[in-house]
Amino acid sequence: MATRNTLSTRWVMLIMVAALVCSVAVVWGLIQITGESPASSSTTPAGESAAQSAADSGSAGSAQTTATASDVVGTPVPTSITPATPAPVLPGSAVRLPAAWTGTAEMSITVLGRCAASGGTSSYTRSAELALQGPVVGTGAFDDPNPLSMTLGITPAGIPGLSIYSASTDRTGAVHRTWWLTSGTDPTAPDRTTLAGVLIDDQPVAGALPPNLLVDNETDLQPCESGGTVRVPRTLAAGSRVSGWVSATEAHIDVTATTADGERVVTAVVTLTRRAGA
Repeated sequence: MATRNTLSTRWVMLIMVAALVCSVAVVWGLIQITGESPASSSTTPAGESAAQSAADSGSAGSAQTTATASDVVGTPVPTSITPATPAPVLPGSAVRLPAAWTGTAEMSITVLGRCAASGGTSSYTRSAELALQGPVVGTGAFDDPNPLSMTLGITPAGIPGLSIYSASTDRTGAVHRTWWLTSGTDPTAPDRTTLAGVLIDDQPVAGALPPNLLVDNETDLQPCESGGTVRVPRTLAAGSRVSGWVSATEAHIDVTATTADGERVVTAVVTLTRRAGA
């Protein structure tokens, strides 16, 4: 009987391991040559792979350069610098704002309304302060074609007193214009700036008193009041007016106002001198 040669199990295992090692070696060699897996190499020509690799390298280098420049430079430097807005200059007098004047006011207050029968007109000489500025700065729109704001205080620490603010800000920072002001050149005195204004808003803002007030807690102005003379200041009514002029050295302002409650009429002739350095 013929004998059949057979391979032992040990030899079969050795042959399979050797074949597997050879397969791994072939795959590793392909990866080293093409830089890709054999599957991707079969679908992409070698020339295109090289070109794409070069493009990728260039893009990466460009991106790295841009990032580095951005890190070093930071915020781009503007090619031009906008100069700061110069302070307003008054026509005629050429006074640059802000500016201030100090002087005296000859005040007359007439009692009307409930106390008119027993009232009358009282006159006072009081100190006064005038300041002119550019537009009041705050939040929200403040469309003022005439960039001028005014503050006039007559005896701000005394009685009677008068306070005029052409614009103010509320607690939120919003700006409220209360007077409409205009300025121009005095044709009879070219070195002066004329001023004119009318009170356009006498309503409280968020429950607070408007800033244009008359404090009249003087005994002779309360002829028919009972319970003492202390009371809330009176709001000036819309339609009250100011007019006058300023120069580089002096100022003159006339005030004619009524109170919103209809119980007082106020006139004031204010003569002022420019503050040194203001």
